[in-house]
Amino acid sequence: MSLHRARVLNLLELRVSECFMILKEKTCSPPTDKFGQAGYQAEMQMAFYLRRAFGELPDVYVFNDLRFVRNGEVAQIDHLVLHRFGLVLIESKSVTDTIEVNRQLEFVRTYGRNRTGIKSPITQVELQKKLLQSLLNDSNEQLRRKVMMGMVQARFSDERFKTFVAVSDKGEIKRKGCDPPQLVKADRVTSEIQQIIDRHRKASGFGGIVRQMLADKKTATELEQIQLAAFTADEINAITAFLLREHTEVVVEAEAPPVVASIPPVPAHPITRPSPPILQSPPAIPKPPPASTPYACRHCSSQDVEILYGQYGYYFKCRSCSKNTTIEFKCERCGNKTRISKAGKVFTRKCTSCNTESRFFTNPE
Repeated sequence: MSLHRARVLNLLELRVSECFMILKEKTCSPPTDKFGQAGYQAEMQMAFYLRRAFGELPDVYVFNDLRFVRNGEVAQIDHLVLHRFGLVLIESKSVTDTIEVNRQLEFVRTYGRNRTGIKSPITQVELQKKLLQSLLNDSNEQLRRKVMMGMVQARFSDERFKTFVAVSDKGEIKRKGCDPPQLVKADRVTSEIQQIIDRHRKASGFGGIVRQMLADKKTATELEQIQLAAFTADEINAITAFLLREHTEVVVEAEAPPVVASIPPVPAHPITRPSPPILQSPPAIPKPPPASTPYACRHCSSQDVEILYGQYGYYFKCRSCSKNTTIEFKCERCGNKTRISKAGKVFTRKCTSCNTESRFFTNPE
């Protein structure tokens, strides 16, 4: 049993209120490349701020470096904070010079004299939030109680989730006519989270009802909009156990050791021997070609491929040149993206929009 798995099982045996509030530390090793190391340091910096702010609070729980898989899709979450009213996802962004965002929410990162457009980190963390929300709602009957006198099953609604992009301390944010609330410096994230918790606490419960009654119309409307029922202690225990249980580590395939040819020693005095008679060798039996398939390696065009599963889902592995080819299918009927499922060596693609399903590939022996 791995150390990580043993730790998860130990946590499941304890009540959350009795254990430390940093429920998962960052466990992966630092990368060796320069940019990977910068990203790692940004995540470690954010983890430090979260530990300093919430490490000893009894009702805030911190998870670092989570990875969830749902229907073949993967969400890699740098930091997740669970509090009594919801969850906060944080995407750490390493910026040594500047990161710029314009009115169209387009991002540009500056490094020295180089300006490079990058994918929107806000979109990235929102996609992670959507997958996590769906994963929690898949099991909402085990995680949430029934409300409205036991008539309605509670769910994880949009109001329960907030997202932030944490820009490392050395970076500068340039807001070109746009100020997205998710984009903040790393040292400001914990105070933003605390404000979220305080606002929900102020608007909820009996005290929240009294404040709404005594407040002016504008303030009463604001309190009503952020009013949420707090998670119960049993719900908190169930959610934390679920998050630790559903986390999956990245499986890295070990590379085969290099083959070193053994060079026999040269004798000091070569011995001359008569040449053996030349025997007629039987004809070589040709290797049968791989089964015909419309899918080929994008590097060498070989059709001798097989499907494997990796960090970003299913992909073709070429058995000739050992390189990878991504798999991207769109439904031939409606054009939407299809999902891939596996049964033994047989792979099927299915469109959830028009419910079209077809078998498209069988792995070779």
